[in-house]
Amino acid sequence: MAREDTDRIESGDGSHHPGPPRFVTVGEGLINPNGDEMETRDELAPWNLDRNPDGEFVWNVADAPEESTATPTDAPIAEFVPDVPGEYTLVLEAPDGEHELTVRAFPQQADKSGQPRPQVRLEATVDTDRDSDPNRNPNRIQFAATTKLAGSDATADDETQTDLTVEYYIDDRSALELDDRNGIRTAELVEQELEYPVRVYAVAVTDDGRYSIPDAVELDSEPGADGVQLERPFEPPSWVEDAVVYEIFTRRFPDQDDPTFETIADRVDHLADLGVDVLWLTPMLETDRGFGTPDSQGGPHGYHTDDYLQVDPDLGTLADFEALVDACHDHDIRVVFDLVINHTGDTHPFYEAAVDDSHPEHERYRDWYRWEDFEERDADTYFGWDGIPNLDHSNPAVRAYLLEVIDFWAPLVDGFRTDVAWGVPLGFWTEVSDRLRRYDAEFFLLDETIPSDVEMGGGRFHMHHDDVLHDTLESVAAAAVSADGAGGTGRNEEGWRREAEAEAENSDTDTENAVADTFSDMSVDASDGASAILDAVDERARRGTHPDSEWLLYVENHDTDRFLTEHGRDAQQAAAAATFTLPGSPMLYYGQETGLTERREPMNWGAFDAALLEYYHQLCDLRQSVPALQRAAALERVSYEASTKYAVAYARDASTADRAVQSDQTDAEDGPERVLIVLNFSPEPTTVRVNERVSGPDLLSGAQVVSQSDGDESDWERTVTVDSAVVLESEGSATE
Repeated sequence: MAREDTDRIESGDGSHHPGPPRFVTVGEGLINPNGDEMETRDELAPWNLDRNPDGEFVWNVADAPEESTATPTDAPIAEFVPDVPGEYTLVLEAPDGEHELTVRAFPQQADKSGQPRPQVRLEATVDTDRDSDPNRNPNRIQFAATTKLAGSDATADDETQTDLTVEYYIDDRSALELDDRNGIRTAELVEQELEYPVRVYAVAVTDDGRYSIPDAVELDSEPGADGVQLERPFEPPSWVEDAVVYEIFTRRFPDQDDPTFETIADRVDHLADLGVDVLWLTPMLETDRGFGTPDSQGGPHGYHTDDYLQVDPDLGTLADFEALVDACHDHDIRVVFDLVINHTGDTHPFYEAAVDDSHPEHERYRDWYRWEDFEERDADTYFGWDGIPNLDHSNPAVRAYLLEVIDFWAPLVDGFRTDVAWGVPLGFWTEVSDRLRRYDAEFFLLDETIPSDVEMGGGRFHMHHDDVLHDTLESVAAAAVSADGAGGTGRNEEGWRREAEAEAENSDTDTENAVADTFSDMSVDASDGASAILDAVDERARRGTHPDSEWLLYVENHDTDRFLTEHGRDAQQAAAAATFTLPGSPMLYYGQETGLTERREPMNWGAFDAALLEYYHQLCDLRQSVPALQRAAALERVSYEASTKYAVAYARDASTADRAVQSDQTDAEDGPERVLIVLNFSPEPTTVRVNERVSGPDLLSGAQVVSQSDGDESDWERTVTVDSAVVLESEGSATE
């Protein structure tokens, strides 16, 4: 894939307009302070700063609720904290004119913890009631929204719901307005010969002011055209919806005698044979944490960037990287680039200039970073990681440069996974998402936030790391192993966390200690056993995730210890089956399928655990061939009785799904539309009694694991024997 010259990529309509309406909470607003390591940042910023980073930008309040005295800070990239609920109109004075921005501030909540958040789905329909001539074009577009409280199955439209209302907004870049029935006449769109699509937003609001992630519909019309195109701008690319993702630790995956892009390309057959759809490469840019980095500093990981526009020469050239991407594409595998723009390495030339008073570029770059104390050269960092100083995204020059970085890599890959996404302001991600979508509607964005942040959905990222499910799988497995007294390391949950803390005290905390283990424990209460994994899935909705948000499901990654080592083979297989059978996109970390036991050790080419590899082959095959395991299938809780609380049963059902929203994988058409999944995290086999009319062999192993239940069959229809995981075709509940 040769890099071609492309037109300049631009955000929005190409102007400095600051983007779509903003929805915030009184007293919290749009702020981007130092510290707050686990908090999401935000701020007001002109778009397309790569065109004019040195321009003069001034923010003012043009309209505000009565009694408000809130004003933006005096900076091109400003902070703004509304002090009264209501709607504010801000004006950005920019070199290309004045731009208005709506900021809707909702009341501050006394206690938001545990409160379900509203969700909204906006629909646009063509109103033909008043047009009796079928040869004429429809003359009106009607907008309506369905709403619900997160986690509830009940929905209602905004006219009948008593405790939820819907507010509608049109992007401030448009001169159009919604009529009193929340519609737009088609003629208005056509007459204006739009140069930029019109976007309409809906936000659901509770009586006490809790509000949803906004949903949107985009309208476009070509000059002279009679019709209007409707699009859903927040939907993920179709190729991602049922994808199997594979993360490689770039410098440990290839042939260790010659670890290069070329030898990674030589190993792509392994991924294709496994059934991988997306390859996520950990950083491969120029870095001081490449080959030769000791294990005490995390091994050769590359997250300390020294040059954003150069690949690590030890891995090869840019042309070699492009050849690797081509090899993946030849196997129908997409490539995701690990974008690290929250921080640089402390050996980056920009940082070296910033800390050196005698450097000719010192004055320019000292303001590119955040400082706890500049005189002491004490940079703002996360978690005491002194080697990765945080960039200051409130500096227009930083944003301009990062947009150039994004523009450089976007034509070369299929998507970005963004490291420490929570450290970069939300408004910047909104611009990046808009920019990339307008460049390539199929470009994919995956965020890392700890804890996972639903604000990253709805016009920012398509997919989020599901750290809640990951930590719950860890908690369930640790408790199961501890209760049994066998398997894995024999440590209970407190034991392995205490060991992680001890490692941190006696090693370079820069990278040795896993982020997920030390800084985050997002698991739901696992005291009731394996059913907690279903609670973890419910937790996504309770927090108000956007309806189009996808979730990356994983049992381990480059920041965690190996599940196999910590909890044993049976628990690892049960956890893996959970990631392949619950709603979301399963991810494998290199070597998970071949028996690796250390977090970042070289891939064990030529020494695979053949039985384990076959198990993962079966998981991938099932995921891609069974409609009931894909995105459109519903997750159902079922009644069951188990001999251990570390077993759980649930169903996936695609029988009522709209097949049009499923992926176009033709081999999935003939598979079962309902399956029962039974998982067992304990090291010993167990039996589970269910009311499902299951039959046939286990779709994973081919073994016969089902028998008639003894006792009262009206209570329990079948008994299932499970080692770690079984997937069974089901005709539905026996009590229906």
